[in-house]
Amino acid sequence: MFALRKVAIATGLAVAAVVGVAATGQAAPEDGAKLGWHKYTVGLFGDVNYGNGGRSEFAALADHINAANVNFSIYDGDLKNGKERCDNAMYADALARFNAMTKPVVVLPGDNDWTDCHRANNGAYDPIERLDYERSVFYSTPYSQGKKPMKIERQPAYPENNRFACGPVTYLGLNVQGSNDNFPHAGVDGEARPAAEIARQDAEHTARLAANIAWMHETFAQATARGDQGVVVVWQADPNFNNEGRLTDPRSYDGFTEIVAALRTEVLAFKGQVALVHGDSHYYKQDKPLTYDNGQVIGNFTRVETFGDLNSHWVSLTVDPHNPDLFTFAPQIVPANVHDRK
Repeated sequence: MFALRKVAIATGLAVAAVVGVAATGQAAPEDGAKLGWHKYTVGLFGDVNYGNGGRSEFAALADHINAANVNFSIYDGDLKNGKERCDNAMYADALARFNAMTKPVVVLPGDNDWTDCHRANNGAYDPIERLDYERSVFYSTPYSQGKKPMKIERQPAYPENNRFACGPVTYLGLNVQGSNDNFPHAGVDGEARPAAEIARQDAEHTARLAANIAWMHETFAQATARGDQGVVVVWQADPNFNNEGRLTDPRSYDGFTEIVAALRTEVLAFKGQVALVHGDSHYYKQDKPLTYDNGQVIGNFTRVETFGDLNSHWVSLTVDPHNPDLFTFAPQIVPANVHDRK
């Protein structure tokens, strides 16, 4: 564990809420730079806007997070389920729900928001056009969502990718998606689009992958220069570590090969704790799936998957600079959302 220290904010990183939001007419949240010696809590959730049932439960979930007095929350993707339409009104409706939350909410895209929008029951949209539209709705300013938005740094050309620091931790958000990260293959997982369209989506994946890896590398370098004790990486996709999904065709998950390898490289080089938070598979879990070449687990890496779909709950992350492990994750069950949903 790094020696405790006051957090410097002289780097180019956007420090959570250090810059106020007077331009928006809303109050700034607590200055993240003052949290270097103190515990604080972050709310982690995603995949919970699924259908009318999920959207009706969102209010209770938001109230539960608000009551916990988190410093901020991160939503790890999906504004709807995979069978609902990708119409403009869907994005506006989701934005309003996030902006009603008391504290800042950093929202990341999910595959149901754009990669899957080509499906007939989604409205047969162009996925790349839908991603660009989602960017215009959620990522057109250097601020998060929520009643008290905080300033974050966005990656040029990929503004959904973000980073910010709070206390001794840097937070990194990346556009890494389920559905094999928009890297389709003809005949795999029901893929039936024309060859030219598959190639166009593959090209989108390849360009975004390069941007993701570059943003990740730069962010870890800045976290190291800051002397951070930890980095939290958040994306939407379950990357199927070690083929835990027992998928029979490697082409179903080869879109994650390079991003996982890049993450592993950064974890091995970083001296503090690293966590990956994602959604996608809808099962809460916490484990250590990255290993050294000899099969032993890499001790400073933890993966956490948030709840989703029928389970409108959240996960708390407590950051304690005095704790050698730095991060403590705990499932938070929303009592009002424990019922037989019809």
